[in-house]
Amino acid sequence: MANFTFLYPMWFLALIPLVALIVIQRKNQHHGGLIAPHIAKQLGMVQKKNGHGFLYGLSVIWFCVTTALAGPSFGYKETPSFQLSGARILVMDMSRSLYATDLKPNRLTQAKYKAKDLLPYWKEGMTGLVAYANSSYLVSPLTGDSKTLDNLITNLSPEIMPYKGKGSNLSAAITQSIEMMKKSGHQQGDIVVLTDGISSSQLEKVTALVDGTKWRISLLGVGTTNGAPIELPNGQLLTDNTGKTVVAKLDPQPLQQIATETHGVAQLIQSDNSDIDAIVRLTKTPLEQVTKNSDTQVNSRANHGYWLLFPIVLLSLFAFRKGMILALLLVLLPVDKSMANTLLSNDYNAHQQYEQKEYQAASEQFQSKQWKGAAQYKAGDYKGAIESLTDLSDVQSQYNLANALAQNGQLEDAKAQYESLLQANPDMKDAQTNLDIVNKALEQQQNDKNKQSDKNKDNKEQDQNKDKQNNKDGSDQSSDSKDSQSQDSQQNQQNQQNQQKDKSQSENESKSDKQEKSDASSQEQKQQAQDKKQQEQKEKEKSAQASDKQKEQNNAEKEKKQAQMQSQQDQVDSDAKTTDPRLQKLEQSGAKEDELLRALLYLQAQQQEPPQASENEW
Repeated sequence: MANFTFLYPMWFLALIPLVALIVIQRKNQHHGGLIAPHIAKQLGMVQKKNGHGFLYGLSVIWFCVTTALAGPSFGYKETPSFQLSGARILVMDMSRSLYATDLKPNRLTQAKYKAKDLLPYWKEGMTGLVAYANSSYLVSPLTGDSKTLDNLITNLSPEIMPYKGKGSNLSAAITQSIEMMKKSGHQQGDIVVLTDGISSSQLEKVTALVDGTKWRISLLGVGTTNGAPIELPNGQLLTDNTGKTVVAKLDPQPLQQIATETHGVAQLIQSDNSDIDAIVRLTKTPLEQVTKNSDTQVNSRANHGYWLLFPIVLLSLFAFRKGMILALLLVLLPVDKSMANTLLSNDYNAHQQYEQKEYQAASEQFQSKQWKGAAQYKAGDYKGAIESLTDLSDVQSQYNLANALAQNGQLEDAKAQYESLLQANPDMKDAQTNLDIVNKALEQQQNDKNKQSDKNKDNKEQDQNKDKQNNKDGSDQSSDSKDSQSQDSQQNQQNQQNQQKDKSQSENESKSDKQEKSDASSQEQKQQAQDKKQQEQKEKEKSAQASDKQKEQNNAEKEKKQAQMQSQQDQVDSDAKTTDPRLQKLEQSGAKEDELLRALLYLQAQQQEPPQASENEW
């Protein structure tokens, strides 16, 4: 008995109600009947004593059931071990359009933030990481170490991709993800894509690639339908071959189509975690869940409580009353599955799936448009929810329609729908709260547009000021050159006059004064040489001053540009911190990790054929 124990001893608390029942029953035994015993004896009335058989039987059955639930164990047993298997691939778009600024500070930062938020939920199974632009690259093979993936995501950017500005090739990334999972022995799995858009040609290639397979693709759209210019790291706006500024816009329809055809889920990026939650609900548990490990056996406590079922069944036979056998037969009577299905309507089955959070399957079975729209909304199919709820006039459906419009990016339509609801139902607090959120989102969009407009205007003014400064410098230099030429001509004229004067004087001199005048001429020549040296020295000093002035102007202009770049960087950092404090965790790490990752990608690029240009080549 040394090994005897109870696996679940807390079940013995269920004996407390039994003890209370016994105490109450014993108290009732001391109360007499309505007629005194001696009077009843004289009248020939004999009182029947209460039997205690039922109470004793109930107590024994109750105790046996409680003991069985407590799990009496007399030893151990060997059981095979099981392990969770399955795989998923995180695919990240690294095309240059990720530098668009419709999300603050840009799409790239927000995509990294969302990817890092996904990793802690993927504790079961293995996860790999693939990045793509115009070609696809393996960043990390399948691993269970989320910290490694976190560090790699931090250093990803379009600048380390081997082929920059060549568009995006999602089909290549999907192909590489499938091949990676197949090499690991998986025939099904999840592919989670973070992208800011899919072209029509890529949509056709991806759907043809996964048609009829068990690979499930879920997508998170990073961007807005209005879009924004693409600001490169050097501060310039990206332009196409014609010199026109590129505005990157997100079309959610291709994302939704791929998710629907592969039984995945598509979400647009949100300021809260609702987009992450929708993807996690589908991908948290791998498609291939449990595999038996025949090589490893685990010793675990054996539960011998099932032996108490035999006395419980025997004692329960004495509790049978009229009609009990018939009820038992009705419970155990087999019912044909087709008959059961006829008893349950499609809406009932769909509601069961809805309660089990299988929203996509429920939306396909619901006949009620109200419930169908609610299920489509929960499944992330906002466009389908809008179609289902548009013709319904009840308040709940109209409220759900407004929510679907907001989630689908149709903020103006959602605002009008909320205002219409509040006019008919002023006390609808949820609609008022959502309306405030939509108004803030619209204000943010307008502010972003105004900031971009002001920024373009400032850049234009800076260019104009720079041109004016250059013209001014050129005119100053021309003026200095003219002054120098004028001084040289004056000096030459003076020298000529002096020579003519000397010549006339020498002709008029007498022979007797010739020696004296020769000495005077020698002194004048020395004076002229000295004046010439002084003039040359002045010209050198003036030239040096002009050179120093030009250098000072160049240094001032260089310092001004550095100050502007620093101000822009400080503004970007400020926007990132004020948008969401959690964005601080996306600070760039050291250059060594970045260079190692760049080298890894370039090594893979050398082993691949150069990619072809796409329709989004910039």
